[in-house]
Amino acid sequence: MSLWTKLHTLVRATAHEPAEKLVDANALRIMAQEIREAEQALHQARLDLAGLIAERRQLERHNQQLAEQLEAREHQARAALEQDDEALALAVASRIAEVESQLTSQRQHAEALSRQEQTLREELGQAAQSLRHYQREMKLAKARSGNAGLGRKLGACSTGLQRHMDEIATSYERIRTSQQHQADVTTALKELDEEASGQDLDRRLRTSGILEGSMDARIVLARLKAQGSAAAVPGESPSGA
Repeated sequence: MSLWTKLHTLVRATAHEPAEKLVDANALRIMAQEIREAEQALHQARLDLAGLIAERRQLERHNQQLAEQLEAREHQARAALEQDDEALALAVASRIAEVESQLTSQRQHAEALSRQEQTLREELGQAAQSLRHYQREMKLAKARSGNAGLGRKLGACSTGLQRHMDEIATSYERIRTSQQHQADVTTALKELDEEASGQDLDRRLRTSGILEGSMDARIVLARLKAQGSAAAVPGESPSGA
């Protein structure tokens, strides 16, 4: 196959894609329309079946009338024979033959209508069952489609919410960093002020225990003990006097 032939084949193959995509995109709408048309067809079929049933019943009533008429004619023919009136009996017999022929034909027609009625009843029952099935499937398909749309919306909402949370976390971190920086700056300024005023040196001396007034309790206690010992040296005890 030449390259040009393949290209032409590709063009013919892709010519159907827009229509197929359009059908796929509107599949639910198309199915809904097909179900509406099927409902209309089913309704018309029921009307046709009702008309057929009415025709069969009317024909059966007429056949019943012909059967009663035939019975009466036979009674008349027997009465004519009893009176030895051959000509009258023959005339009645001729009418009986016509009625029997008509009755036979109409009974056959009634049987045919009955068979058609039975077949149509079965077809309508199957069609109605299938239609109910597709109506249920249509509702489920719409529900699934709606859930899919809701899922996409919830997914987008969740993604957007997470994005906002990330933005809040970033802002909070920037604020915390800025505040920490300000605290460090304040501390540094305080230290610089202390150095400039000599307070830093005093603080260091007190920490080392050198600066007066910075002694702890043990140093004070030791000093007091030493003072007590020195006060006891000038005087002798009474026993040494």
